[in-house]
Order: sequence, then C-alpha cells, then structure tokens
Amino acid sequence: MMDVVKKIFLGTFVLLPLLLLGCGEKPAKQESGPSQEQTLPDSQEPSENSLLIAKARYVVGDVRWQHPQKKWNLLQVGNRIVEKDKIRTELESAANLSLTDGSVLKVVEKTEVCFMVDSTGERKKLMIVTIEKGRVHFDIQKQQAREFRFKTKTGAAAIRATAGFVGEFNGKMIASLKEGKVDVINNAGKTSSIIKDQTVVVDEQGKAKILDLASSGTETLSKTLDSVMVEQPEMAASVESIERSLKTFDASYVTALKAFESRLQFRATAIGDTLFVPSVTLTARATPGILVTVWGQTDSVGANGIYQHTFTWGDSAYGTKRFLATCGDGFVETPCYMWVADYVALSQESAEAVSDTSAKADSAESLNSAAGAKEVKLSVKVDGPRDERIHLDLPATELNTKLKFSLSGISVDDLSQITSVAVLRNGKPFKTFGAGDLTSLNYEVPLTIARNKIADFEVVATLKNGKKIRAKKTFEVYCLVTNHPGGKARNSILPQDQEYERLKQSGGLTHE
Repeated sequence: MMDVVKKIFLGTFVLLPLLLLGCGEKPAKQESGPSQEQTLPDSQEPSENSLLIAKARYVVGDVRWQHPQKKWNLLQVGNRIVEKDKIRTELESAANLSLTDGSVLKVVEKTEVCFMVDSTGERKKLMIVTIEKGRVHFDIQKQQAREFRFKTKTGAAAIRATAGFVGEFNGKMIASLKEGKVDVINNAGKTSSIIKDQTVVVDEQGKAKILDLASSGTETLSKTLDSVMVEQPEMAASVESIERSLKTFDASYVTALKAFESRLQFRATAIGDTLFVPSVTLTARATPGILVTVWGQTDSVGANGIYQHTFTWGDSAYGTKRFLATCGDGFVETPCYMWVADYVALSQESAEAVSDTSAKADSAESLNSAAGAKEVKLSVKVDGPRDERIHLDLPATELNTKLKFSLSGISVDDLSQITSVAVLRNGKPFKTFGAGDLTSLNYEVPLTIARNKIADFEVVATLKNGKKIRAKKTFEVYCLVTNHPGGKARNSILPQDQEYERLKQSGGLTHE
C-alpha cells in the first residue's frame, strides 16, 4: 500500500443504547399509478431549520424516498432529505447524499434506511442512520457539533472522520473501513474496534470476528459480501465460513491490487492549509484511464493525465475538511492521496488586509445587533461572463486587467448596512473594502494574471445582520506559444478555440 496520508483525523465513541422514534415503522405499501412517480410539492419540502439536511447529488435507477406519513416518491437529484425520512433502493439502483459539511453517504442497491436525529440531553447532535436492510457507504468529515451512528438489527457503529461501509447482511452486521477508526457494539453491549484495512462481522448471537483484509471498505468487497451473504446463504451460516470466503476472495484481490499499484501514478497539487471560501478545486497528475473518487464523486482520468474536480460545501460548515482520493480500475481501489485544510470564517484571517480605519469602522458596526440592522435586498454583480477566456497575444507574458463589480438592489444610503466587501483570489484575501471605504456602488480592482493560468475570484459582501452575498468570476488567460511560429501573434496554425483545447488537453493551462 502506498504511503499516502500522514494527517488523518480518527474518532472513537462509546455507544449508548439508541432510542429511535419514527424509524421503526413499517414502510407504507407501495402504490401503483402516476401519483407514485411524483415528487412532493414545494410546500412539503424540508425546512431549513431541520437538524439534518442531506441533498441527493447522484441518483441512478429506481430509488424511492418517503417523508413520514407520506407516499413513497421517486428520489431526484436536488431533493433534500431530513430527519425521519426513508430511502429505499431497488436492484441496480443507488443514491449519493451529501451533507452541508461535505460528508457523503451512498445508499447502494437493495437497501432501505431511515435517518434520525437525537439532540436532547446531549451537547452534540446525534445523527442516526438505521439500516433496515442492505448497506451504506460513507465518507464522514470530522464532526464538531455532531456524531454519526449506524444502527442495524444486530448492533451499531460510531463513525467519525472515517471512510468505509456498514451493512445488514442476512441477519449479520458487517462494518468495513478503508480509513479511520470505528467502534462497533453488539446488542449485548460488547464493543469491538476496527481500523483501516479491517472488517468486523457480528452474528445474531453477538459474536464478533475482526478480519484484516486489503479489500476492506471497498465497493468490490461490499458487492462480494452481498453475493456471499445473500445469494449463497450456505456460505454465510457462521462467522467462520464467512471468514474463509472473504480471505479466499482477498487473496485474489491483493494480487490484482499489487499489479494496479505498480502502474499507478498520482501527484497531487497542494491546496494550502487554510480555505476561506466553501469550495476548492483539486488537481493532480495521474495515470490515464484510472478512476479517482473523492467525496463520492468518481472521475475517469483522461488521456492528458490530469485529474481536476471542484467541490463545494455549506457556507457556515467551518472546520477541517479532508478530501480522501481513492484510485482504482473498477475492481481494486486504494487511497492515493489526502488533501486536508481548515475552512475558516473570512474575518478570522482578513483583519490584516483591512486598514486601521476600516477595522475600527467594522468593530463599531459589529456592535449593532441583527435586530437593529435594516433589511436590504443586496446582490453583487461582476462584469462580463462568469467564466472569461482571454487569449494573450505574444510577446506578452501576463494580462493586466480589472475585476469590475457593482452592488445592486440598494442605494448609496444603504451602504451603511454593509460591514465589508472582500475580494478573494483563489480562496485567499486579495482586496478588502471596509465600511469606511464603501462610498460607491461600483468598484474596480486591478489584476495581473500570468500567461496560461486560471485565476478564480469571489466577491463577498457581508451585511450587518451577518448575511453574506457572493459572486464569482474565473479568468482563463492562455496562449499556446507553439501555435504562433516566430513568436508572433499574427502567425497562427490553429484557430483560437482549437488552440485553447490543445493547451488544456496538454496540461499547459493550470490554476494559479
């Protein structure tokens, strides 16, 4: 196994008896007819005040979703799942759910789960995922104000900053990890702990067996278990027979894994230790054709050998963000890199960028309560297209331009309701206008962008009531020098659109 990650956050919990209200109900009988295919009206969409909000990011096949006392409906991308909701997947169906902090749950085929929250008498919210049948894969971020627990008929598992899966297989509970640490407790109260590359099987009598398997936590092991435990029940009669079957499978898996790792290359680009906006673009040079999975999103690396994906999360979901990259070929998979960074509030890091006068003005403004702040309908508009592609004519090596933006929906008199306007460049403070600097509705910020670089900008206006209004713009400044013989702009072999594609495919156009 590659030496991949040095900075990993592990979490352990002691499990208490779980009281689940609402999950123990039998699912309503599925109704036929057109009404069964409809999504719920907007009036029945979950409230933003829900204790648990997960969004469906990926849905394939027949996946059903049910609010309490409502009919089963087809789950669609964008639907929000909250506490007491249920999800049921049929054969060859699956759904990826993302939480506001970036945590991901994948409900695989032939699975039924219920989501609950217990916040009474605890300092942290307890997120409970009850697996009635089937299995759930997870990649859970480090939790600051909540804990995750997966419950089956046989036992329960405490999850934190961990990746793997938990399932109910023919009356037996199985938890399996590719990263992190999990405590599993049987119904008699006995606890077993497993770590990376380990799998635990708990039978109906509470007997637990921990197995060291290179395939632990993988999709392939999950599917193999489904085959062994469900389709071949004679091989799952006891923990010992399950152990023999899994070890036989794992031996062949190890052989395939070694062959894959011998040709695997993955050189990641660092993202820095601190993030100031709720998004990041991850890039790496990787072996063409491999599959890279981060936060449940799988991408196939193209012929140019470049992996690139942008991830976002909730504005207020501050804390450590871990981006575990798993590389595979469709059968084997292995952790190939871990990006780790702290997402912090802009005000924590941008004070030095604000003048003394502006800082004093901001401090004075912060004394005003949200109740006393005027409600304004502010929007931020950046000039030009959201993604602006600019060809840089030789012999220039950099572009000198301006980021122009305006504060719309308000008058000059409403500027007193804004505490600051910050311009971020690639997630870091670039220019900050404090309260004392805000005298107009239109602004220009000079920029210099090097040739063949992508620069991401975000304008963040913060109101006195704490609300943040954002607008984004990306500049792509490019020139494929070899497309201009003699180093002259007027000489070109390919038209500009083809020149851009050729440069991008070659990996010559990169983020700053």
